[in-house]
Amino acid sequence: MSKKNIIVILLIAIVASAGYFLFKWSRGSSAAWKFIPSNAVVVITSEHLQDSLYLATDANLDIKRLPLLDVASDNLSLLNLLTADKKRLYSFLKGKALSYSYHPRTSTEWGVLMYIPVNDDEAKWLGSPQRTNTRTLHHTFQDHRITDIIDNNSRPLFSYLVKDNFLILSYYGDLIEDAVRASSLNIESFRLRSHFSGIDDSEYGTSIYLRNDAWKSVISPENVNGILKEFAKNFPNHQDFHIETTKNKGDLVLKSAGTIAPDYYLTDIIKDIPGSPFAGHKHISQQTSFLYRSAVVDKAAFKKEFLKWHKKYKSEPWDKLNYYISAESNLLIDNLGAELILCQLEENNSISDGKILLAEFSNYDKMRPVLQKLARLANQESNVSIDQYQGYDIYSVPIPELPSGLYGPMFSGFPRSYITYVPPYLVISNNSQVLQNYIVDYENQITWKQSPEYDSVLTSAVSEAQLSMVVNLRKAQSGSGGEGSIKYSDLIAKMESVVLECHYDGDQTFPEITLRPKKRQTSSKVLNRTFLNIDIEWPDIYDTQLAALQNPLDGSSEILLTDKENNLLRTNNLREGKTETIAKLNGPIITSAYKVDFLNIGRQQRIFATNRTIYALDEDDSTTVTTFTATLPSAEDITALYSIDGGDDGSNRFVIKNAAEELFIWENVTKPIKRLNHSVAFENIQSPVVSLNQIGNRGFIVTQKNGKIYLLKENGTVRQGFPVDILTRTESAFTWAQNPVSGQPELVGVSVSGELVRISLDGKITSRKQLLRPEPGSRFRTLFDRNSLDWILIRSLNSKTAIITKEGKDLFEIKDILPNSVIQYHFFGVDNRFITIKSGNYTTVFDMSGKRLGDKAIPSEMPVQLTYQPGYSKLLIFSRSEKKIQVWSVKLR
Repeated sequence: MSKKNIIVILLIAIVASAGYFLFKWSRGSSAAWKFIPSNAVVVITSEHLQDSLYLATDANLDIKRLPLLDVASDNLSLLNLLTADKKRLYSFLKGKALSYSYHPRTSTEWGVLMYIPVNDDEAKWLGSPQRTNTRTLHHTFQDHRITDIIDNNSRPLFSYLVKDNFLILSYYGDLIEDAVRASSLNIESFRLRSHFSGIDDSEYGTSIYLRNDAWKSVISPENVNGILKEFAKNFPNHQDFHIETTKNKGDLVLKSAGTIAPDYYLTDIIKDIPGSPFAGHKHISQQTSFLYRSAVVDKAAFKKEFLKWHKKYKSEPWDKLNYYISAESNLLIDNLGAELILCQLEENNSISDGKILLAEFSNYDKMRPVLQKLARLANQESNVSIDQYQGYDIYSVPIPELPSGLYGPMFSGFPRSYITYVPPYLVISNNSQVLQNYIVDYENQITWKQSPEYDSVLTSAVSEAQLSMVVNLRKAQSGSGGEGSIKYSDLIAKMESVVLECHYDGDQTFPEITLRPKKRQTSSKVLNRTFLNIDIEWPDIYDTQLAALQNPLDGSSEILLTDKENNLLRTNNLREGKTETIAKLNGPIITSAYKVDFLNIGRQQRIFATNRTIYALDEDDSTTVTTFTATLPSAEDITALYSIDGGDDGSNRFVIKNAAEELFIWENVTKPIKRLNHSVAFENIQSPVVSLNQIGNRGFIVTQKNGKIYLLKENGTVRQGFPVDILTRTESAFTWAQNPVSGQPELVGVSVSGELVRISLDGKITSRKQLLRPEPGSRFRTLFDRNSLDWILIRSLNSKTAIITKEGKDLFEIKDILPNSVIQYHFFGVDNRFITIKSGNYTTVFDMSGKRLGDKAIPSEMPVQLTYQPGYSKLLIFSRSEKKIQVWSVKLR
């Protein structure tokens, strides 16, 4: 080949390459922007939504069922009305990049336009479709021939138009006309188009462009709390998310090409400072449902921007703070670090809105006397300002929305603030019980650091987003605001969490969504199947109830049994069922058994009672068992033992009831049991006795069957204003709940006829609400978890029982229950709650949606006991049947 020809070929190659790269560089989004009307809320382009399988991650997550994408996927079924030939339809759609646009029609409904590329042959076919059971009409709009498909009853099915090699199709004919207008006007002020039409999305499998308000279709506004609403303001008004390729392993990540940063105070503070990876896993309780985090690396730069903003920020809480401690209030912001974490905790223990705010903080020693002064000056009542719990100072500050006054409106929902310090964070809660629960979890290391699902969340140095939100999907779904996620329950079953992040680079924002699948996948042969683990031959049962205990740290379980010589035997080998004698008792176990850190030494003791004695068994690392005992100052037998919290050192305490309806309290193994009620004699006490453990409001709630409700002080005297007579019988105990407005506790319970009653701490009935009573004979009661960690309501009549939420909403109903059935509630966290119903000699387990767990009923002559192993998502069921103690298991996830 001559040198001249070689030069010509090289020139041709260079020109071709330049043309290719010029084309690649200049090409924009593959969405059909020219036709999309300007009121579009969402625009999607994808080559895969028409595929029969579009899966990602090792959990086989169906991308077509993701929020927003599911609407487009569902609308594809409209094409089945176009032709009955499945092969032709498959060939028609194969490999094409389809576009979809969503348009508001009502406050809750969208209309969808689909844009499908077509060639000349396909356009001819669409000009005269052959489809039985439908009729074809046409109408003209702006010189464009629109085809309307109707059924044989003249009802409209859909309309379409072929224009510029696109099939434009919708259920709604007026949307087709809007698309014609858009193509003729070509309005560049259309914000989605102006922001995103220049993006080259050809490398992505699916791209989503949306206005921020589109998310209200995923999360109903009724279920959005103030924090989530404020957090959303940090995200740009117009967002783009792209799925690169489907993956069989790891997380599914939806990334953004970037858009203009929003005008919001927190964004303005952090947008020019690089973000920092997460290092606080040991500080985040495993009860966390939502976590919001703002963090940057440069503390000095953050402080400069934060103080500049705060100087101009006006708020009533800050004014009140200045009123009480004047210039010293500046210490609360001058010593602030560069990380703020807000945890929304799961609903339990009567608290529906528990929050923990962690603010990185330095120089606490200098701040301590200021907090003491603030707590004393701000509280009008005595003995309610300062307390200690497990060695931590707790300050009660009744300034409404104090954190929002310190750190801005994103940190709201604190009617009163309870403050402590857990290095390096100043810890603020909206409820003293929540703060105490947090301290227990931190001290017992029940935190994200010990969780295989959360021990690596946000730690990547690659991301370093300044703003993050982590959602525990199961806990979020199980809360009172979880109704909106029922629609996506199939997805939630496969995912552990959703992480939303915002990375800011000056005026550009790059949002990102990460879907984290569960790490362990269970075979369908095992999932939700009932297996018998062991049989323990036990011809005679001496105990009143089964004593199945669980270590709350690792989920390990055991069962305690007594023999005819009153030896206490333990079985913790649930594979072989071998028993070993660990103590000698003076009788069988006649009460509930507990496993708590009663000695406050960092390990759990077994607590239970015989008819005369209460036992606390401690086992050290060398398996040596030490027995502590206590007896009642009474000749009557023990009939019930209740575990309560609120000890001086933060440990559990125990209330004992005897056969004469007298109450006693055991606070410490070094102290004798003392009588609780001196001035009043009780009758027909409804179990359990519930503790109220709030700063300045400690006491015990005692409920009588005749409807008299007592609130005892710590010394056993009746609090002023009590007893309260609800003037009707109750078959269950009253408990307490957090008032969502004041943040303070109030007593709540239900009468036998279904009247939900709330009582203030001064003894006044604040509300009476009649729950749904579909039949005159319906009877209501409160059902408590064995450890009094949570409660629900039930409605029973003859052979059926309905399970009801605290607010009175029916969850599910079970029918055909035999007489003398036993219904129990088992609480292992808001995402692991179960109902067991013993009907005859069989027990069935249900989750809180009414789904039966396991594939067979459990034979049981006694009420079963449950334990839960979180590391394996496994439920253990302890029963007695045919002279055997049996342990069954069900794998839940």
